[in-house]
Amino acid sequence: MQRLARRTVLVAGSATFAGLGGCLSTGGGPDRLTAGILPDVDPDTAIETNQPLAEALERDLEIEVDLETTSDYASLVQAMDSEQIDLAYFGGVSYVLASQRADARAIAVGERDGETDWESVFVAHEASGIDTETDLLEGSDIEFVLGDPISTTGSVMPTYYADAELGIDLETAFESTTHLGAHDAILRTVRDGHADAGALNGRIFDAQAAAGDTDGAVEIWRTPAFANYPWTVGPTVDDELADRVQDSFTTLHTRVDDELLEQLNVDRYVETSHEAFTDLEEAVDLMGISEV
Repeated sequence: MQRLARRTVLVAGSATFAGLGGCLSTGGGPDRLTAGILPDVDPDTAIETNQPLAEALERDLEIEVDLETTSDYASLVQAMDSEQIDLAYFGGVSYVLASQRADARAIAVGERDGETDWESVFVAHEASGIDTETDLLEGSDIEFVLGDPISTTGSVMPTYYADAELGIDLETAFESTTHLGAHDAILRTVRDGHADAGALNGRIFDAQAAAGDTDGAVEIWRTPAFANYPWTVGPTVDDELADRVQDSFTTLHTRVDDELLEQLNVDRYVETSHEAFTDLEEAVDLMGISEV
């Protein structure tokens, strides 16, 4: 199948929604899926990382898979709610919101070293004087950075666990708290000394550390683990196709080389369902994020 190389950035409230293809065709059966990719790193990187996955799905399903990304997390939820995307790679919180608003259904999550849960990691600049999480308690002059406001590992769960386990309100305890968006931006900002500390996705931090790209940023604390990053289908995908897509994910590791899986930061994909996100849904409701 000839791959259609295309990358679109969707913007919330923009007319670009109306111009997108990718919804399922009628009459002759589906011949294309539009997959939305969470912008947890810069948009070009997000698309580049997932392009080989899209091509592997195309070969297996014999359906063209177009990749789209959005300007922020909420826009991806809106895109599924307005049926502009059929399949999506969400964070845990954005998935919960999409399930509530758009009847999104989680079908697969990545497994790494036998684990499917994720953690948030708190980091500090090496010259900040912040060596442990308890140093944050004395942090009235700290400049702190977080991710997108509905990023699971970059904002919501760090905020939730900082309050529950450390007694710190990340939004009000410091001299400043800034939401930057992508996890790589958080790490760069702390690493380069433009902020004292921040929180981001633990696996992204670990991957950057393994690549030697964290010099200047030191880990000070990790949250407990939680469900995150499901691949989901939306209301435009019927049950039969959803089962095929799920099977394509869960057998991917038998069809591709280890390099592709390493690029996706997984060993394989395994089945999941909404029940895996019950605790996260409770946190979303408790923090009032359902109203965002």
